[in-house]
Amino acid sequence: MPVVVEPTWDEKLVRAWLREAADTLRRLPPARMRPRLTSWPEVVRDSAASLGPPPRAPRPAAPSPRAIDRMETVLAWLMACDGEARRIVWARACGVPWRRLEDIDGRSHVTLRKVEDRGIRAIHRHLRAHPGQAPRPGAP
Repeated sequence: MPVVVEPTWDEKLVRAWLREAADTLRRLPPARMRPRLTSWPEVVRDSAASLGPPPRAPRPAAPSPRAIDRMETVLAWLMACDGEARRIVWARACGVPWRRLEDIDGRSHVTLRKVEDRGIRAIHRHLRAHPGQAPRPGAP
């Protein structure tokens, strides 16, 4: 029987799981209150209102329950970082460009990269120190 060797956690894999969690969060439906139902019919105010709203871009497919579970696990990993690194790591996972982060934070991209690396290393250390809290590190 062949021996299956599972890949180990490394910083590249942590970044991939963070990106997947950000994508999963983006694909979740918005949390909105449903309007109350009434028995009154809608009134058409003008001809533009009768045409309906302009077409919108289709929403991305809803994430699977497994992806949502992984997202919740990954979001808990962010607590291994300090607050400064947590913001930068999550912004980069969401795809915020370095230039925009520079404008928001006021520091250079070199400094922000060091902060991100520090946060990723903290998550990586946490996963290695607490293997029971980390899922099997297969492909996200």
